[in-house]
Parts: sequence; structure tokens; C-alpha cells
Amino acid sequence: MFIQEPFWEMTQYMRDAFYININPKDAITNPVIREKSLLIGDDINEVLKEASEKIKEGR
Repeated sequence: MFIQEPFWEMTQYMRDAFYININPKDAITNPVIREKSLLIGDDINEVLKEASEKIKEGR
């Protein structure tokens, strides 16, 4: 939680910032930045593996 709060604040005040939380158990965000947030409740290893595959495919 202590690590997330500064990122929530930066997301709130930086116009082009977007917050992504990847955590299979505790995917939460600050309601103030809900429109600038993406919560992914999957295993981070699987998410990054899939992202890597899509990058390699050129998508």
C-alpha cells in the first residue's frame, strides 16, 4: 500500500499518466483515478509472457 500511494498521486496530477496494477490477489486502486487505471487480477508472470508474445508478433 505504501508503494502504491505515490503512484496514485502521480497518476492523479500528471495529465498523461496511467496506472496499471497487476496482482492476482489485491488488485485495487484509488477511486479518484479510476478512469485512469487498469486493474489486472491475473498472475504477473502470465501477463508479461502474453505481452511479450504479442510484441514479438508485431501486435
